[in-house]
Amino acid sequence: MDLDLKLADPSVQIDDDVPLWRYLDLPKYLDLLTTQSLKMPRASSMEDVYEGLMAPGAIAATIARDLADGAPGYVRHARINQVHKRSLFLTHRTYISCWNAFPSENAGLWRLYGDEKGVAIRTTWGSLRRSLAGTADCVRDVFHGKVEYRSAQEDDRIPQTYTDQYFIKRREFSHENEFRLVAHDESREHKFNEPSLEGLPRLATLPCDLNTLIEEVVVSPRLGEWVWETVRDVSHKYGGTWDVTHSRLYQPPPDEIMDY
Repeated sequence: MDLDLKLADPSVQIDDDVPLWRYLDLPKYLDLLTTQSLKMPRASSMEDVYEGLMAPGAIAATIARDLADGAPGYVRHARINQVHKRSLFLTHRTYISCWNAFPSENAGLWRLYGDEKGVAIRTTWGSLRRSLAGTADCVRDVFHGKVEYRSAQEDDRIPQTYTDQYFIKRREFSHENEFRLVAHDESREHKFNEPSLEGLPRLATLPCDLNTLIEEVVVSPRLGEWVWETVRDVSHKYGGTWDVTHSRLYQPPPDEIMDY
């Protein structure tokens, strides 16, 4: 399928120079090199069990709206449960590529995602956008945008679409400052009354030009110099023209300051 990139929120334009980072372990980096493609896991496999689901505050607001419209209790109950069940249904048929929108590497994210086993890819939205070319296996419309972090209990704004729900997360995850790509499986007809996962791909695959995508690869500050050399050599072996650097995040200060 030919990819079609779409803004998650058309009213919020994303500048090409927005800096993005992706932290990943070495096996996933090798997979990126060998397949020349981004892998998007299912939303249902994400750590946040509320991924793609309407938060309690929005649920309460939806019920209150139906109440104000005069809907009887059994109708309100049926409507909100249908929304919830369809959201759960879609978590198995929705795929996400997660990035972090920071101007520089982040010590907390090293700890979370790749401190002693990984690398970080530095790029920009413009480079990521331009790198996505060709056809994908099971997705076509790829929505992109920054994640908005809200109070799950207090925020009463109701998402307008099921896709919108993937760009809203609980504020307890705000340390991620996430930018993401979101796509729904379009390789088959999905029947809500037939929820079987048989035959559904576990990953969506987006072909990409890595030399366009990657501006720099940074090796974890806690990995040895030999790892940096190996990552550099393997990257070049697969045609990578990007810089491969070793993070200096924990380099000690000099014993003496020489002011020239």
